[in-house]
Amino acid sequence: MTTKTTHNKFALVDTQHHWIEIKDTPPPSGTKLLLINRKLGVATIGNFTKGCGWTHYAGLPTFKDRE
Repeated sequence: MTTKTTHNKFALVDTQHHWIEIKDTPPPSGTKLLLINRKLGVATIGNFTKGCGWTHYAGLPTFKDRE
């Protein structure tokens, strides 16, 4: 994992972990994951439901000792 702070120091980002576009690869309905609407720019942890307005998603992190 490669992390760095943004130029304004407001967030720590992983430069190798990217958002997945829902229209290209939709996640299974009802699963808990990170969701974001790219235009609005605010991410949340929630359950995916088709037609919910989210544009992208990412999987939740795991602990290294459980992989």
